[in-house]
Amino acid sequence: MSASDQLTQVIIFGASGDLTARKLVPALYAAYCQHLFPGRLQLIGVARRPWDDAAFRDHLTKSAPRLKTCSFDSWEAFLSQTSYVPTHLETEADYRTLSKRLDTIAGGPCNRVFYLAIKPDLFMSAVSHLRTVGLLDQSSGLKRRVVVEKPFGTDLASAKVLNDALLKLLGEDQLYRIDHYLGKETVQNLLVMRFRNAFFEPLWNQKYVELVQITVAENLGMEGGRGGYYDTSGAVRDILQNHVLQLLALVAMEPPTRLDQKSIRDEKVKVLQALRLPADEPDFAEHIVRGQFDGYRSEPGVAKDSQTETFIATRAYIDNWRWGGVPFLLRTGKLLAGRFTSIAVQFRMPPTTLFGSYNECHLRPNTLTIRVQPNEGIDLSFEVKEPGAGLNIKPMKLTFDYSGNFNTPSPEAYQRLLQDVVVGDQSLFLRSDEVEESWRYADSLRAAMEQTPLLPYAPGGWGPAQAAGLFGECEGRWAQG
Repeated sequence: MSASDQLTQVIIFGASGDLTARKLVPALYAAYCQHLFPGRLQLIGVARRPWDDAAFRDHLTKSAPRLKTCSFDSWEAFLSQTSYVPTHLETEADYRTLSKRLDTIAGGPCNRVFYLAIKPDLFMSAVSHLRTVGLLDQSSGLKRRVVVEKPFGTDLASAKVLNDALLKLLGEDQLYRIDHYLGKETVQNLLVMRFRNAFFEPLWNQKYVELVQITVAENLGMEGGRGGYYDTSGAVRDILQNHVLQLLALVAMEPPTRLDQKSIRDEKVKVLQALRLPADEPDFAEHIVRGQFDGYRSEPGVAKDSQTETFIATRAYIDNWRWGGVPFLLRTGKLLAGRFTSIAVQFRMPPTTLFGSYNECHLRPNTLTIRVQPNEGIDLSFEVKEPGAGLNIKPMKLTFDYSGNFNTPSPEAYQRLLQDVVVGDQSLFLRSDEVEESWRYADSLRAAMEQTPLLPYAPGGWGPAQAAGLFGECEGRWAQG
């Protein structure tokens, strides 16, 4: 069978949920419109609601954002390859019925991707039943892949248990642990920017970099009834353990020997292994600020005496040759003054200056800022002399914006990731050891922060004022967008 004739079925468990309509279907549709899949594609939604194919298609038409790059005819053509299977998926018999229905819809041999858009505590049951009824068998040469959403475990111990259990049922090459941040165009561009440009890579080390700060700021709180879930999670588990540490690993990793999935993931794991554990710091309290926004305990589903952090900031260190002694300041929080994700690499000043006292704290003019979202781009700040008499120095910056330099908009993160699942590229997905190393650090941070005060902060600001104290004298301040 040629690649153009090959069929892939994408089967979404939990297809009646918000993630399917808001993210997954638009991503699949965009790739379908641009003919980015190798061969033909079928989408099968699986959920408990008693819909038929027509009802599911109508739900998607009403709920999924329509992409401007495609015509109405294209949407109808996409929907014609969309089916729905109503089932509770609780028993082996349910899965055998599903298997027969998938075979009928396919009408012949096909590859299959099972996307588990379901609660994490249902992962094992779903994969176990898929294995029992033969839906994960690859002996025929056809591919069977499983995608799981975060959170992957709630701590190191549970992540190890889940990894061990899943890998008894399927191979590491079949398991795709998804972190949608890795699909963002600016995040992927980190490797190109670092390793393709001669004026960045020689400076990317402790000799020339003074500090790095990574911020994932959110201006939303517990909308959509998220309070019950969030109160069992908190900022460390929800954002820092995955999104923030993934950004850190990509910024700090060594050049991979090849641009293949194993080489890239090997280097990321090495960074996470070199992260100094907060609980091992004798003065850890000086390196951690945690907070909770005013009114959090009144949110539905939140305990009245909740100690859950909605803000965390910490000063981290990577104990290796490249980054020894360079602080990485990490921050995330809810109900902050703005929504943005950025990475700021601040370069050291020369040992002496001709243009003012070295001790003047404003003299830190050279910062490379990578804007991950929402306005994707890169800024390089520097200083110049203002025209005219005297020596008046003004800050300036060189700016690159994706939207202003490319005719096509950046694809949504899920589009790139789903394309990679279909073709079998795991470069942007998390490996078992990578997940466990992230939890090793997060568990240590949580243990340390529980011995620090939970500070209140007003919604609409930038979190507890004490977070500014994580910067040393003349090291600067937190980014604000």
